[in-house]
Amino acid sequence: MARIDMAAMIAERLVRARKDAGLKLREAAQALGFENYQVLSKIEKGERPVRATELVQFARFYQRSVGYFLAQDLPTARPDVLWRGGTEAPARKKVEQRFLTYCENYARLEELAGRGPVEFPLRCGKKVESFDEARALGESTWRQMDLGSHPAKELRVALEERFGVKVLVEDTVGAGSAASAMDSFGAGILVNMRDAPWRMNFDIAHELFHLITWGLYGSAELQSVGKTKTIPEKFADAFAAALLLPVSSVRSAFEARLKDGVLTYAECVTMAREFGVSTPALLYRLAGLRMVKKEEAEKAARSDDMAKLDKTERLSDWGNRPQAGRSDRFVALAFECLQSGRLSRGRFAELLGIHRNQIDAFLFTYGYDSTKDHVVEISTP
Repeated sequence: MARIDMAAMIAERLVRARKDAGLKLREAAQALGFENYQVLSKIEKGERPVRATELVQFARFYQRSVGYFLAQDLPTARPDVLWRGGTEAPARKKVEQRFLTYCENYARLEELAGRGPVEFPLRCGKKVESFDEARALGESTWRQMDLGSHPAKELRVALEERFGVKVLVEDTVGAGSAASAMDSFGAGILVNMRDAPWRMNFDIAHELFHLITWGLYGSAELQSVGKTKTIPEKFADAFAAALLLPVSSVRSAFEARLKDGVLTYAECVTMAREFGVSTPALLYRLAGLRMVKKEEAEKAARSDDMAKLDKTERLSDWGNRPQAGRSDRFVALAFECLQSGRLSRGRFAELLGIHRNQIDAFLFTYGYDSTKDHVVEISTP
């Protein structure tokens, strides 16, 4: 390819990457550190060549690989991201790019390690059309995933390890509370690092419903207006409650805590903590299963005494929030590829968002030693 063609192609990709990130020319130029926006304008018009160091800077800033700007074949458009709450804003576009880049890099690591591509196997064949169907789907998914008596404790690991879902914990303030996406990389879920751990559990279960029913609902059916939830969003909540609070487990825990026909506020909070859900979510689930009266559940959920007790008892739970950023499995795959020579140290550092001289210290925090050979061969009969 002629140099002028390459320059024009890179320029076109730069414009596309900037618009995908929801940035205007002046905003991008300022964030990238150009003295004035005209410099970036000339680069995007192909009037000024891009230096190699600048191309790396562009790739990092726009959450794209360097190959995106250099590949001869036009990259396919990135998939839509389905958000839960929030509003359209530049902040959302930036978070979306980080999320999708993470999913793409995750899938690439799976392929390099011989684990992929991983196809999402939990798809539903038809729309959910009632709350009973949503709850039934939640229960059947719980059984299919074999999540045990307290599903929240197993959900994220099971999704990543056994069902190929890329889960990213990220700062989504200003963008929305949670999101999901489906593409050639498989399935992905994004949750807000600032949320309580029990809220994260519910959001992951909620987004799982959208992945299971992906493509069955039109965008108009899914788009909430203000604080009013759409019917599919309400179905997703019902699904999440049934998945995280399966009937048999809830009934057993409830009966063990019931004393003389009374369930104390303290027992409610303890039970909710054990299941990894909010106390109101537990109360409404108990009411739905007719273990407590609906009016009693609503009263308790609104009670100041319950709120104070809940806040006090859950203070320590905040320390159990999932670590923000790349998951343990992502890091493990990257380390495996690094050790086997399928990933360079430079590329490893780029994927983990660190400098090359930080690699050894970074790996040490995860219990890995890059100086040792972890690739051991065992002969089989």
